[in-house]
Formats: sequence, C-alpha cells, structure tokens
Amino acid sequence: MTQVPSSPCCTCDVPAPLPFHDRPVLLLFSDDSTLFFALRIRECLREADPTLKIEMGWVVAENALSYRQMSQLLPEGPDLALHGKTAFEDLFLARTHKAILTSRVYRALGTQLRRVVMHVAEERPCVIAFLGGLDFFPQNGYFRRRNCDGVFLFPQSELKRFEQQASGWPDRMWQEVGFGHPSFVMPEQLSAEDLAGRRDIYFFTQALSPSTRRGRMHMLKAMAAIARANPDRTVWIKLRHLPDENQQHLHLEKYDYPGLLAELPDAPANLKLTACTMDEALVTAALGITCTSTAAIDVVRAGVPCMVHLEFVDNYVDPLVEPMRKLFQTSGLITSLEDMLHLRAKAPDPKWIADMFCPRDLGKRVLDIAHRFEERPFRVAAPGFSLPPRTT
Repeated sequence: MTQVPSSPCCTCDVPAPLPFHDRPVLLLFSDDSTLFFALRIRECLREADPTLKIEMGWVVAENALSYRQMSQLLPEGPDLALHGKTAFEDLFLARTHKAILTSRVYRALGTQLRRVVMHVAEERPCVIAFLGGLDFFPQNGYFRRRNCDGVFLFPQSELKRFEQQASGWPDRMWQEVGFGHPSFVMPEQLSAEDLAGRRDIYFFTQALSPSTRRGRMHMLKAMAAIARANPDRTVWIKLRHLPDENQQHLHLEKYDYPGLLAELPDAPANLKLTACTMDEALVTAALGITCTSTAAIDVVRAGVPCMVHLEFVDNYVDPLVEPMRKLFQTSGLITSLEDMLHLRAKAPDPKWIADMFCPRDLGKRVLDIAHRFEERPFRVAAPGFSLPPRTT
C-alpha cells in the first residue's frame, strides 16, 4: 500500500507520466457502503476491459471500517491510502490516474473540483460520481455532485429531474450524466430448480430502520414465527455490522439485533445471526426480506424472490418508510405481514425493473466518459507543473 505522492514543483522532478489512456482507474472507499460500491464497480470495469488496471483508494480521514470488515471484504488491502489535508490535491496533480470513481463526494474531493483552475486542469483524472445507493432524498446528493465530470443516476426517470435542477447551477462545467449503478444492473435469472433447492431465508437488517425498539422486536418475532413454521429452513438475521463496529459510521444502530435476540423467549434453533457478506448470503438465499434497506435491490438483482415489509410496529414514526414506499410502490414487492409470514412472494413488475436497473454494459459506459473527458474542449495546465502544448 502506498500513500499519494506529493505534487511535483516542476515536470523535471518526476518521471514522465503514463499516457492518459494507459493510466489506472482509482476507486474510493471509506466504509462498508462505499467499499461494497467499489467492489461492484470493479467487477463492471473488469467485464468491460479485462486489461484495465484498477486500484483501490482508502480515504483514511473518513474511515468507518473495522479491521474485520476490511479483511473480509478487501483481504488484499487498499492500493492507496489518502490522508492529510492535501491528499486530493496531490492526487489531482500526480497525473497517475485517468479516472476516480466514487459513490460519495468527499469534502476534500469536492473542494478541489470547485477550484476552477483545478477543474479545467488538462492532466487531472476524470471524477465520476454515483449515488450511494437507494437515496430517499436525492436532491441534496445531486447538488454535491454538481462539479463532477460524470454523474450516474437511477432510477432512469431521475435523469430529467437532475437536469432540471442542474439548470440553476451557476458553476456547472463540463459534465456528462448517465443511468446506472453497479448494484442496480439488470437482474440475473435463476432457474426454478436452483431456487427450489435452497433452504435459507434472510432478513437483511438496516442500521436506522425500524427506528424503534418495538419495531425491531416486531421484525425479530416475525422471523421467529417464520422459523417455527418452517423447521426445514434456516432463517438468518443478516447483520450490517457487529454491535461494537462502525462507531464512526454515518448511520449508527441504536438497538442491535444480537442484543434483542438474547431477550427473545424461546427463540427457535433455526433462527440464527450472521455477519457474512451480501454476496455470500445471496448464493444460498431462497428468499430475502427487508424493511427499508438497499438489500432489496441486491436481492432482486441476484434473481432471488424479495419482500419489502413496511407494516412493522411504529412504522408511522420511521422517516424512511414513506420514501421507501414511494420508491417501491409500483414494484410489486411491498408485502403485507400475512403474506410475509406465509412466504407468499411476488415477482417484481417488469416496468419498474426497466426504470430501476441499468443495462449490463455499465463498465463500458463509465470508461467511455473518461475517454471523452480527455478530449473535452477547455483544458489548461494545472498549478504545480507545466505541460507541453497538446499535439493533434
């Protein structure tokens, strides 16, 4: 693992950089959500170009990953560690990467993009930002991405709203907008035989919702009831993180499920906790259940039957319920308590799928933006080094 090199004071101080097209792509992460994104967009990029060099950049200043999570999700470790006040400025001036991909516009990154002289710098990497996942209040996220060179949104119907909002931005410069997210590519098709052979049911928890202890106990008791009614199956409570982890995470869990399960009387033996990865869960899942989590999208994308349950106790005081209901209202996946207890899952609506999930060529479309960025019409030498004139 290396640190970001300091910016050179002149071009003679460092070896000549690689041609822009030959430079690697850098994927940023700082917590479990951003690392999930980075791993998935890496898969998309590798599908588009198996020869592409891809590096993982750990934003240390905003780290919210535990050692267990890092070793579980990225056992090889990051390629770069970005820390210090000038980390992103140094990265822009280093001329070592052709693109930076992120699902979060870090404050220090946004600061560099707002500097006009840096924004138009000829040799800096193309910055492409995605949404962090299911975003119930995307307008704020749109504004934070206003200075990025590429922005990818979903559902597809949001592209028009983004452009309407962007029309009022006085500092918008060269920017391309696309549709997609690596967690929202078109679903796979599992065979009926494959699904029939699976016995695992997963309840995918979320840090903030249900927001009350009673609401969480409601879901836990419902999972216990499903486990008792189906002794040949295992019902897993899929934890987002362990109770002592992610104390610096943006979303802190107030009532953890391991503690609640310990208070549940006569919990069935086939009701279990797991901290496995999402990908590991989806290999054996016959059904995925959640309330307001992005996991619903992961389940659908994997071709696994999905239930979104919003009728839990105290749902009326949960600020995420109505936005989730709005986003999934035409999906066909919102499930009543009775249907959930009887495992009556429905297939998702095809029109909703087409609006929410992007084509599987996402990696190619991302790289195409980076290549067009290199040829954008207005470019100047960045502060810190001088460049020879471009030749055509």
